[in-house]
Amino acid sequence: MRTLLRTVVALLLGCTASLGLAAAPSTAAATVTVRSLTAYPQVGGELTLLARADGTTAPSPADVRVERWSVGPTWTRVDSDARVLSDGSLAIAVPLKGAMGVTATAGLRVVTPAATSDRLDVYVFADGSPTMTSAPAPVVTGTLTVGSVLTATTGTWAPTPSFIGLQWNRNGVKTSTGGPTYTVTAADLGQLITVTAVAFPPAGSGGSFTARDSRPTQPITRGTFTAPQPLVVGRAAVGETLRADTSAWRPTPVTTSYRWTRNGTAIAGASALTYTVTAADAGAGLAVSVRGEAENVEPVEVTSATVTVPAVPPGPRLGDLMRPATASPLPADAVQFTHGTTAPGWTSTVRTRWDDRTAFTHAGAPQPFLTMTSAVTGQDLADPTRGGEYDGTNASVKNIDVAFTITARRFAIAYRATRTHDAMVWLDDRPISARPIVAQSANDTTYTANWVVIELPARATTRVRFAGPLNFVGVDVPAAEAAVIKAAPPRLTVGVLSDSYFDVCAQSVCMSRAAVPTLGTQTGWRVWNLAEVGTGYLSASNGPTYGSFKPGPFGGSRRLAAVERAPLDLLLVNGSINDASTPSYSAETHRAAVDKLLDDLARLRPDLPVVLIGIEPLGRFQTGIWDERSRSMNATLASMVGRHANVIAFIDPLTDRWLTGTGSISEPKGDGNQDEYIGTDGVHPSIAGVSYYVGRVVAGLKDVRLP
Repeated sequence: MRTLLRTVVALLLGCTASLGLAAAPSTAAATVTVRSLTAYPQVGGELTLLARADGTTAPSPADVRVERWSVGPTWTRVDSDARVLSDGSLAIAVPLKGAMGVTATAGLRVVTPAATSDRLDVYVFADGSPTMTSAPAPVVTGTLTVGSVLTATTGTWAPTPSFIGLQWNRNGVKTSTGGPTYTVTAADLGQLITVTAVAFPPAGSGGSFTARDSRPTQPITRGTFTAPQPLVVGRAAVGETLRADTSAWRPTPVTTSYRWTRNGTAIAGASALTYTVTAADAGAGLAVSVRGEAENVEPVEVTSATVTVPAVPPGPRLGDLMRPATASPLPADAVQFTHGTTAPGWTSTVRTRWDDRTAFTHAGAPQPFLTMTSAVTGQDLADPTRGGEYDGTNASVKNIDVAFTITARRFAIAYRATRTHDAMVWLDDRPISARPIVAQSANDTTYTANWVVIELPARATTRVRFAGPLNFVGVDVPAAEAAVIKAAPPRLTVGVLSDSYFDVCAQSVCMSRAAVPTLGTQTGWRVWNLAEVGTGYLSASNGPTYGSFKPGPFGGSRRLAAVERAPLDLLLVNGSINDASTPSYSAETHRAAVDKLLDDLARLRPDLPVVLIGIEPLGRFQTGIWDERSRSMNATLASMVGRHANVIAFIDPLTDRWLTGTGSISEPKGDGNQDEYIGTDGVHPSIAGVSYYVGRVVAGLKDVRLP
């Protein structure tokens, strides 16, 4: 009978199963796992436990407690403060005081209504000596996403430590990063970031360090790019190269793809960082779409603003407009000359004075000699009969550079100078001597009348250029010569807005070979010297002022007025490293100053094309903050091509270091070309350095086209 009953029950169960009736589900047991997030638990500090409850709903923080194993054996509750994180786990802060403030291994467990964790052993280190407190504890702030930058505060310590170090941790395990900031990486996704502040005792007190950890952040989530519109860098003209600039994107994409468009339609094969403008683009609008991707960051695609390619072809190459003077001097049978403080011994002499505009073409704005000195002393010492000097702040040297044509056999160039000055004379673009002509005077400060007396084999019409000293008086000729002097037909006229780097030469007797006259020699252009010592886009000057002639930044009202009135065909803006040491410097203030200058130039001279030259790469400034700021400023200047319609090119002396090493001609170091190219003051170029630096600028200008 029992066998029969068992058979019936078995059949019934089988039938039940066959009818699809579900058996009762099995329920997984609730569990709690726990680990320590504190890199260095120390008496007086705080321990953070990370607990996760599985198989049950997340408990309320009020229902969570931490217990410590005590002799007995018993478990004793200790103070704790729990909070629920965004992923449902619990961050539990345990003060290392009272029962927990003992140097020992503490056995701990986390108790919830549904389950109790296994025992976790945590070693608590002894407090530092002397005792140091931090209130508040270190804190981590910032956006908790991949690619963002987190910032740590060290807390307020008493007594004041001799030094505080910061170490960043991921889930309680130290990373390779120290310091006040931490860039969140793809490996941090879902993890908790903390920082440990390690404070060392005041100097002379001995003892040991004290460490305090921040409380953990929320888990790191997927990041998003901060991606403003890409900039199209470069000149939008046929034959020019454009570049997509995403340097402002944060974080930096790991992979980047590009799509260039013409009037909104993709250009076949144009999928690189750069694009060379073709004839098909004339009159069209070009743009670039950039897609950026990085691990655990949401991809992004942004399209630049459209730049329009002019329908008219670009103007001439600057290289085609250059007429460089040869360095080979005229032979003795082509010219004879003498120089010194003795006036020509002609029976009757006629002088054509420096301020005769029909006779002389000046590379500058001449005014009576000692006008600058008058501004300093408050006395009117200027006297046009003693010669002319160029307008500007003479804290920088304003070299005379004058051109004319003369029909005569004999003539003399009159000037005033000291024995620290030198001059060069070119006839029909050839120098009359291989070396500069050194002025004569009794000492280094007394300006003395000098003449260069020139005699040709026969009467002829000759192109003459005279460059060097600060003071040009005029041209003397014998009355019997019936000489004809005319202002030279102006060639391309270029202004140089710069600091002293494109002005002075730091070597004995090199006025005629400073940067501005050298640029005129290497190009044949008329060059206006608008340089002033110590200036930049931000820097007003680090040099002296001359009365009412106060130095100002590139965009200062007086500098802009000089550009506005000068008969310029092209403006070069050079540098400046001076901005790197300006108290107001930041990447943002520098960019704003550059933008303002270029906007002001476009307003005053909408017809004036501008070429920007990057930061002077002196070796002594190629480390640390100088290098960092120079690179930032260079990037800003490069981005102005295309951003401002008047900027037609950027010349970069920094990426491919024009100057290398740390020496000078007076202190050679054997580590680069500065041993030859930097002069006696260790900052400005030598004679060879001027020629080299200006030569690099000229090489960069040759393929630039005027609008």
